[in-house]
Amino acid sequence: MSPINNFYKKINSELVLLTIIFLFFFQLISDFVEAVYMLELLKLAMDEKALAMAFFLSPFVLLIFKNKIPNYFLEIVAVIIVFTRVINPLIDTAYKIICAGFGVGAFMLFFPVYFSESFKEDGEKVSLRLGVALALAVLLSITFRALNSTIDISTYNYFQFIGWILAGIAILSIIGRLKTKSNGEFTYPTSEQKNVSTGELKLEERKGSKMIYPLVLGLTSALIINYFAFSSPTVISRWTGGNYIAITIVVAVMISLSILVLTMKPEIIKKLKPWMLWLWNIFFIISVVLTIAVHTFPFPANPDSAPVIIDHPAPWFYYIPLGVMIISLPIVFIDVICLSREVIEQRASPSKLGKAFGLGGLFILLMSLILIFTYVWGYVDPVSPIFRNLFWLPFLLVVITIPTKGIFRKNSLKFTALFSSRNEKLVIGGFLAILLLGTTISVSLYEPYRKYPEGGTITSLKILTYNVQQGVNMSGEKNYDKQLALIKEVSPDIIGLIECDVARLSGGNTDIVRYFVNRLTGLNYFSFYGPKTVTGTYGAAVLSKYPIIRGKTIFTYSDEDEIGTTEVKIKVDGIIFNVYINHPSGSDDVKLAHMETLMDRIEGKDYVISMGDFNTREGSLYYNMSVAVLQDVWLTKWPTGIDNNGVGVDKLREVFDQDRIDHIFVSNNFNITMARYILDPQSDHPALWAVIEW
Repeated sequence: MSPINNFYKKINSELVLLTIIFLFFFQLISDFVEAVYMLELLKLAMDEKALAMAFFLSPFVLLIFKNKIPNYFLEIVAVIIVFTRVINPLIDTAYKIICAGFGVGAFMLFFPVYFSESFKEDGEKVSLRLGVALALAVLLSITFRALNSTIDISTYNYFQFIGWILAGIAILSIIGRLKTKSNGEFTYPTSEQKNVSTGELKLEERKGSKMIYPLVLGLTSALIINYFAFSSPTVISRWTGGNYIAITIVVAVMISLSILVLTMKPEIIKKLKPWMLWLWNIFFIISVVLTIAVHTFPFPANPDSAPVIIDHPAPWFYYIPLGVMIISLPIVFIDVICLSREVIEQRASPSKLGKAFGLGGLFILLMSLILIFTYVWGYVDPVSPIFRNLFWLPFLLVVITIPTKGIFRKNSLKFTALFSSRNEKLVIGGFLAILLLGTTISVSLYEPYRKYPEGGTITSLKILTYNVQQGVNMSGEKNYDKQLALIKEVSPDIIGLIECDVARLSGGNTDIVRYFVNRLTGLNYFSFYGPKTVTGTYGAAVLSKYPIIRGKTIFTYSDEDEIGTTEVKIKVDGIIFNVYINHPSGSDDVKLAHMETLMDRIEGKDYVISMGDFNTREGSLYYNMSVAVLQDVWLTKWPTGIDNNGVGVDKLREVFDQDRIDHIFVSNNFNITMARYILDPQSDHPALWAVIEW
């Protein structure tokens, strides 16, 4: 036996290959959707770049194959997935739309072709392998993100070698498949064949194989829910304001337990009655929707409506659905196994598989767009306004379509363990232990334990406001590290971050606030995220070297974006500072409602800091409402509007093509000893910092 064949046989490399393919899919689809959104974000509109989403429809290519898919088609598609994944982190955002798009399209082809080639194999083994591979891929994604503060470490800088190693292993597995095929160990049935050598199974397409459509929809939905949420638990943490460390560790533990049971004791599934599995699914469906729904609320209906004020954290019982959802998660992987087995039993023709998975790709596209529309509802008329404050809707549509009638048949719940030998069990157990340990240590160490700054009496603060444009620079490139370097150079005591709401689909499910806090080593920042991502508003977060003792979010009337203003109290040397992070956007009525509410909140308070992207220029009504009770740090320090380096409105227009709309206003009892706009265009806004004394 050749070394490659030996490798292929001994390490269950089919499982390894599927795990890597699923992982690469999650990475590629994340980059693909993020790249499309980034380039559309710069115009706040949809154009021809959005047509790249048609890559999701690639399975329709199989319509040209009536009876048989070419023998090496699967391996060619797998190589495309691996190749696009390797080069994707190395290229600019505009090219990622094409590269990652091809990778996603290749995966959407891989899935149906793999099923087509599995019709003569043992459906029990193939389906179990698929469910375990998906669970392993999700767990790997969690670990890779934990190792780099929510950014997948295998796609990041020098750590890309991890992705290259995985790609190399995948290529070896693909070569192993090719060797096996060339040796005649694989034979692929056509609709003309009537029997296999081992029994009565007929390979012609089953009558009534229309069931293939709901089965494939269920499989697709299982991929979607893991992509939307579980492959990056920081997303769930930002939905709910829940503890990121606890959520990440418990999700990883539940997936690990799922893998252990499915690989070593799958007979446990057989002991469950179909009604138990249906009940388990119902618990999961309800808990997913409630996890989101309890953190949403009606927004102010008109300019005269009272603001909606949300205290943080939410009452403990708000987190019950979250706990049930995480504990119920293993049912998703059991569903995948049962759905896969039924798909194999259908023995659908290549063209029917192509149609089914093409419609599945369309479903991924629609659910992704609906989810994005819930937080850009004001920009893509006439469609997006329909989805305002309906963040829960795509999740409901996804989870209710995972279980399908007939998948839990008692005679189809029998499975044989993938690993039977002691060595195999030790390998998978050790591998899971490494992933769990790496995840736990990473999230625990990266979340530093805060302490009061040491030193004498504090009489000054350096404060900074920065609209980071969701971590993107003016060219549409992801730019976390350069924005972080800018912040490090200033080393502020209090930071107001605007447009930092990236812990969701459009931001690649990464978390810029968590990343910044964890990477600002030695500065020991406390943080408060502000508006939860389920509310569909821009992020407005606070980072502080001093304890944040209370946080609220104030929602005012909006007709374009939800306006969520962050209000925190920060304790500095016994003094309570009242800090507001603002980002109003929309009509005059919207800005007026925001400013009236802000002035009401500020009235009668001392030690006020109000900062952010106000989308309002010097001399406007809304600007004048602020300076009537507070001082503009820039004009206080530089009354002419131009600093001693020649920076003023003209320079801001030259670099950023905008007027001075990023402001810091503070109480009149502060002395302003310095104020600077930073013109380094790492975002589409300048950073503004100031030093205040008292």
